[in-house]
Amino acid sequence: MLRFTAENQRSKLRPQLELLLRSLRPGTKLPSEPVLAQKYGVSRSTVRDVMGQLAAEGFVTRRQGSGTFVNAPPLVPQENLIHFVDFPTLIAKEGYCPSSQQLGFILQPAGTFFSRNFGIDPTDRVITRRCLYLADGCFAVLAEDSFPLNLITTGQYNQLLRSENTDLRLFLFNATGRTTYRDETTLSVVTPADYPYLAELLGGEELPLLFINSVCLDKENRPFTCAQIYSNTNYIKYKLNRHML
Repeated sequence: MLRFTAENQRSKLRPQLELLLRSLRPGTKLPSEPVLAQKYGVSRSTVRDVMGQLAAEGFVTRRQGSGTFVNAPPLVPQENLIHFVDFPTLIAKEGYCPSSQQLGFILQPAGTFFSRNFGIDPTDRVITRRCLYLADGCFAVLAEDSFPLNLITTGQYNQLLRSENTDLRLFLFNATGRTTYRDETTLSVVTPADYPYLAELLGGEELPLLFINSVCLDKENRPFTCAQIYSNTNYIKYKLNRHML
């Protein structure tokens, strides 16, 4: 069984803070980070990371020198299949014990796939972060998040490699000010045999995996991150809610 990482702590804290936000009126000032850290039994840095994520997604507003305040709820999270997905929570909902492991970063040419997704030259470089999620020690999800290297400086790249925070969207929001305005998501089914890295992780086991490819675009309609999710639906279920006007 893998030991719980800082990402697991953030994943456990996120739903607890969302529950707190739903119980408060918009405009309410939240307790300070040290108070929240003590209340939920996590580190102050974990609270800071999750609050940064909630601020980037519009749940709260952070005012320097004043504190953090509750916003009116944004669009229902379930309307978006990818951006709000919390894999450990989804695994736990199916009755399994979640764990995760960051598998590292890859720096590679964009090639045909990423040049098409990002609208860049195939020779431009792209950063990919891989993270493995397990359910009772079994393969559940391989998540690969990517973005063009030219979005960040050399110093920010080195900072990213040293960071325990695997949320690349939050990192880019803090580094560049870009946040997701909309995303485009496609679904298909793949088999590990078509992907040597997947086949290695699964030890040669052949089973169909749900493949989710999601490209996030900013307010100027520029693509800046791409999520590739390979999911074993025996251990994790997805739900997409639609609201009719």
